[in-house]
Amino acid sequence: MNDRIREAVVLAAGEGRRLRPLTTFQPKPMLPVANRPVVDFVIDALFECGIDHVVVVTGHRSERLLTHLSARYPDANIDFVVQESRLGSGHALLQAEGYVGDTFVVCNGDNIIDADIVSKALERFSVTDSVATVAVASSETPEEYGVVVEDNGRISDIDEHPVQNEGYLVNAGVYVFDSSVFDALRRTPSHEGETRLPDVVHYLDGYVSSVIVNGGWLDPSHPWGLLSVTETLLARLETSSIADSARIHERAIIEDPVVVGDDCDVGPGAVIGPGSCLQNNVCVGANSVVERSIISTDARVDTCVVLRDSVVGPGAHIADGVVSPGGQANVIIEGRLYTDRRLGSIVGDRAEVGANVTLSPGSRVGAEAIVGAGTTLHGDVRERVEVTH
Repeated sequence: MNDRIREAVVLAAGEGRRLRPLTTFQPKPMLPVANRPVVDFVIDALFECGIDHVVVVTGHRSERLLTHLSARYPDANIDFVVQESRLGSGHALLQAEGYVGDTFVVCNGDNIIDADIVSKALERFSVTDSVATVAVASSETPEEYGVVVEDNGRISDIDEHPVQNEGYLVNAGVYVFDSSVFDALRRTPSHEGETRLPDVVHYLDGYVSSVIVNGGWLDPSHPWGLLSVTETLLARLETSSIADSARIHERAIIEDPVVVGDDCDVGPGAVIGPGSCLQNNVCVGANSVVERSIISTDARVDTCVVLRDSVVGPGAHIADGVVSPGGQANVIIEGRLYTDRRLGSIVGDRAEVGANVTLSPGSRVGAEAIVGAGTTLHGDVRERVEVTH
């Protein structure tokens, strides 16, 4: 338990471009894993560690975060600050200056963390004479994160774009700072128009300590990450979680572990396979198969549909006979090629996928787009565009 530091800043302003089209109408921290927004895991971890004042820096679709967190934590001491222009994570933290005191925790709002990570960072900070502590974790893909260069617990660099992948420790997105970080951020040069928080390590007046926090850190930064993180969290459940108001036909099959939210309707012969989540008010028609997939609130999946390794956004409609077979795919995101990723298809908010469409592995349908009946889709469809075969 934390007996000294009682304040935290949660950085939740990013656009989540790597997760488009899922973040077209909602911020990345609001994306669901195991039917809970990512940001809820962060806020719960902070409160469990004795933090009693949280400043949330919002930006992209900020009203979604404000509405959700105000309703979920009505009695909590949460302030909201808007980063009007997305100028990097360091610039986002600067928006919280004046809202926090001498020492505070900083967390990325788009990673899954637990209370143990926060506690370890606080403890490390309290027993050293460092001006900051950074939580680090091992990763099999260090090139996708800020690689940490450290020696005996002292950090000398965090390279967000490493050329070589020799280091295996990465930045887990949990920090403890004193208020000198704000002046240091003002001295930190921008990179391609953004002030990046990890770069402040070089401009702090003192050494930066690290603490290894393997185990409680999960990162849903890509579509396949959203699915794998959900699968990991569901695997920790002893049994499936099915809301009392859900209507599961007696001839439907539920294969543990899954989560089924309020007011869902699962038809006869439908199969909801392991690693799947149905959010609230989802309809899955007769004889459809949903495996290792996320179906968001108000989405409708008609009859004889097959969805594997896929994510369907809020309000989307998947018509009869659609097949998204899942499997391995090569995906280009933000100009970068990711090879051999387990990903079926991504269907954005309020998109329409017509009857008997085949969605090839790695295909993405933009928000409010329409894919005409009988189409075989390879690649991406931009938002609000209609395509036919």
